[in-house]
Amino acid sequence: MTDTLSVLEGKTGKTNDTAREINERLTTAYDLPQKFSRDGVLTDVSAARRMAKDREAFKERFGDEALFLRMAVAGAQGEDGDESSAAVNDVVQRAIETVEQRSAEPGTERVGQIDATVVQDSTPIEVDPVIIDITDPEAPLLDLIDMEAQAGFTAQFNIISERGPVEPGAISEAGAIDLSDADNTDWVLDSDQEDMTILTARVNVSDFSARAWESLNWGGNDLEATTMGQVMIALSRWRAGEMVYGDPDVDLEDGSIQDANASPGLAKWAENADNEDLTDIDHVVDKSGLDVDGDRPRLTDLKSEITELVTTTGATYGRLMAICGPTFFDTIESEVDEVVRLDSYDEGIDFGGRALNVKGVPLRETRAVGRDEHGGYSYNGTEDTPAGNFDIDEGDVFIFDTMAFKRRQLAPLSMVPLARRGLSDEAVAFEYSANIDKSLGAHTKYLQAYPV
Repeated sequence: MTDTLSVLEGKTGKTNDTAREINERLTTAYDLPQKFSRDGVLTDVSAARRMAKDREAFKERFGDEALFLRMAVAGAQGEDGDESSAAVNDVVQRAIETVEQRSAEPGTERVGQIDATVVQDSTPIEVDPVIIDITDPEAPLLDLIDMEAQAGFTAQFNIISERGPVEPGAISEAGAIDLSDADNTDWVLDSDQEDMTILTARVNVSDFSARAWESLNWGGNDLEATTMGQVMIALSRWRAGEMVYGDPDVDLEDGSIQDANASPGLAKWAENADNEDLTDIDHVVDKSGLDVDGDRPRLTDLKSEITELVTTTGATYGRLMAICGPTFFDTIESEVDEVVRLDSYDEGIDFGGRALNVKGVPLRETRAVGRDEHGGYSYNGTEDTPAGNFDIDEGDVFIFDTMAFKRRQLAPLSMVPLARRGLSDEAVAFEYSANIDKSLGAHTKYLQAYPV
């Protein structure tokens, strides 16, 4: 069996076979949801995250509502013969029993083999209910952008680059009798790829694991107060920030979302559309000079930008989403007529939300937009040294195609124990991933610095 830690450390080559083995070990072995796409069969990480939010359903499926968290901690502790090894065996045995029981039920499929070797190699910690509980409020963007896993260290995806006219088009009944000589409808299905980058974080689980086995009701509030919980929160913020502002062209060497090994985010993909002249419109637009006098100036302008994107590209209203930071959302929400609904049994009044629709396109508030710190790293603006390519502003807004912009992963964010290297209670959280845009930025807009 391929040692995941050896691959991370570069001691084992990154081949198609090792990618496939790691992918299967962290996805199909646990029967995580799959989906079929033009890029092949992919593990639906987003669906697995949604599944983890229903603790009862998760427990019924896996026998333990915190299975992956317990496996990760047990793996980090486990060495043959010690007390924690018994914890590993207990978790594994309960998982196997649940899997065997479920596979015997009509209409179910057998989950892949789970044993101590699998647990002590790596665990898909991202799709654990307790982890979801503490990371969701910190990085809501992770639930807005589709995350998919494929067996490879390079994210490969298809792009429909151009379409010709419908052939043969409108035709008489006599002409439809024989279509053998008619031209085919011409469309080009190009492919592109993005190298997956490695995100890692070393985790000390000692302040968590000593208490973790005392209660089966270990919850997110308890985990959040530990080193492990804080590391998972920092990772979620880093990942969300990279999805928006990731910029490897800054070429830093500090592990930030502007590191040479980072993946391009929405801002960079929008810039790519302009640099490559993919459309006749601007995709990075400075809004700092917008005249905010009059009736609903920001809302009206945003509506016009959405309309322009739909009418000049292949984007559709139904597939678009807009995201912004808390300050801009508060500002634009004040331009909208509020409707406050009271129930006779309510003890309070709910006023203000975190989402609204503009021409049917949802505008969602997310903390990753408008922040110049992500996962503990400051963001270099255009006046910094070395200079960045963008100046983050509280008035930033992004419009993107949810079917085009996705996060492609080798597997969900996972953990590899270091206990077998003599580092007791130590583990590494890791993710191979890339942000891909099947429109190459043509269906994306980065609206910079609306006045707030």
